[in-house]
Amino acid sequence: MSVKSSSRSRSQSSTPSSILKRPKTLTSRVSEIQNKPSKVTFVLPHTQKVKSIFSNYIQNGESREYEQLVIMIRDAKLTDNDLSSLLKEATECISVLDQNLRLFVEALLAVQWIDKGPEVVSEYQSFIVNLLSAHNYHAKMVIDRLVKLFLPNPNDPDWPDGIPTDQDCSKCINVHALFNLLLVVVPMCQDILVSSIYSQFPYYNRSTHIHEYYIHNLLWILDYRQNLRPDILSLIFSKLLIMDVNAPREEIEKYLNADENIFTMDEDSKSVRSSTTAFTQVNRHILAHTLDICLDKVFNYFISECHDAQSGELVWEKAKKLYLEMLPIFDRIILPTYDMHHVQFIMFLMTCFKTTIAEAFLNYLWKKVCNPNGAPVLRQAAVNYIASLVARSNYIPLAMVKGTLQQLAEWIHSYISSQDGFEYVNSDVRMHSVFHSVCQALFYIVAFRHKDLVESKKNIVFLQSLNMAKMVTCRLNPLRVCQPAVVQNFAAVTRKYQLAYCYTVIEHNSRNTLPTIYQDEKGAIIMSNNTLNTFFPFDPFVLERSGKKIEPFYKEYQEAEESNEVEMKETSDADDDFLYNEASTSSKNKSQQFSYGSSPGFKFK
Repeated sequence: MSVKSSSRSRSQSSTPSSILKRPKTLTSRVSEIQNKPSKVTFVLPHTQKVKSIFSNYIQNGESREYEQLVIMIRDAKLTDNDLSSLLKEATECISVLDQNLRLFVEALLAVQWIDKGPEVVSEYQSFIVNLLSAHNYHAKMVIDRLVKLFLPNPNDPDWPDGIPTDQDCSKCINVHALFNLLLVVVPMCQDILVSSIYSQFPYYNRSTHIHEYYIHNLLWILDYRQNLRPDILSLIFSKLLIMDVNAPREEIEKYLNADENIFTMDEDSKSVRSSTTAFTQVNRHILAHTLDICLDKVFNYFISECHDAQSGELVWEKAKKLYLEMLPIFDRIILPTYDMHHVQFIMFLMTCFKTTIAEAFLNYLWKKVCNPNGAPVLRQAAVNYIASLVARSNYIPLAMVKGTLQQLAEWIHSYISSQDGFEYVNSDVRMHSVFHSVCQALFYIVAFRHKDLVESKKNIVFLQSLNMAKMVTCRLNPLRVCQPAVVQNFAAVTRKYQLAYCYTVIEHNSRNTLPTIYQDEKGAIIMSNNTLNTFFPFDPFVLERSGKKIEPFYKEYQEAEESNEVEMKETSDADDDFLYNEASTSSKNKSQQFSYGSSPGFKFK
């Protein structure tokens, strides 16, 4: 062979192949993606070597195998056998799982374990308890991760009738069993747990099921940690209060009266059912539905906690303890909040358990009213609770109603006497706000409970002894300041039973309606119409599911029947005749008039 030919042959055989691969078709690429497994199957290559991996990492700084182990735990799909084997090896290495091996601990905490088999769950719980017993440094990380399990998948549907599914119940049992062990073995976990459930409570605009699931688990904690009840109930009511003030009763009633589903989703951003805040858009009807479900769960807890599971009878010691724990929560969270709609009914529910609780609650509120060192706004709120509870509850006996009226009347007359000693009485409504609120409370109770109070001559004599005529004609003129609906209904009752004649004063006040202009502490000019800015907390409860717990104990308004025209013509007061004729033209709307927007309302649904 010639050199030339051999050279040519050698050059042909040594020619490098092209570095460009033959392009793949789209079909072949799709086939590769479809056939590629979405998750790698976990195969532990370090059997009985986890401890040596840790040792090499800590002592020699060899991080490659350690990082591979962490990545494998984090990204692989673990079977029950794999996870059980890994947990057993990790348990044998508890002594070295300090801050340096935090990544390994985080990877194990991220493992989905609550729906595994009983053996794996037991191994996992044992590992966590041993870990925190030896290294409390990891306590906050572990507790935060466990509390996150109180939040379900956002796409999960609501529980039917608020009852957890068997699958969810099984998951919750595993988490709470671990919490119960941790709180016994590592007492410092208790404070961390309280802090964690506060920080991870769902934002009020989250879905109904997320709130339902989370509150269900918080109440579950109380089964094995009663000492945490004040903290947990305080958290729950403070969060429900935010929902309550953002879901007004008027908005709900408007759609109930229109026979619409108040919980229908509305995607229109301009809808009156939605409210846009600085951060988010709130659908008020979805929020009201969430509040309804959550309140129903809380009401169920209070009922079951205070009653025997078998007989259904009240367990007095438990009810008394729960009531005393609720008072500070009511005092700190509920009482100072204006214009709530439903959350405060927890106190209504508790007072219906036993008359003794109702009496204690009324005495507690009355002490606040009589405290001259208390803030006027809180004293006014307290007397509004008294009036609303006495008027709306059908379980409070008549003797207690009369006792409340007697207390109110004595205080009012004492206040009037103290002001009569002055030559000039300050006409500024703000100076006598508590007095006017107490007067309005008495007027409100008389108007609501008048049928019970006039059943016998003895009761009518009692009403006469209250000397209501002096109240309405005193120089402080409470009829000018009280809510018009309360004044009109009180006037109708007192005229019918000749307890006081209010219409002359009402007519005089109607001719003197000049507003008061004053400057507040910040220098702003404010115009006031001289009417009490108040609300009655136990106005109609309009939420459907939770309202079923309230309805059997709730009293609706029964308006007074007006005297007939023959009786009225015998009245010598011309002003009264004029006012009666004016009032009679709208008598058919009397209940609607007394059912004004901010309270009091008279239709339960």
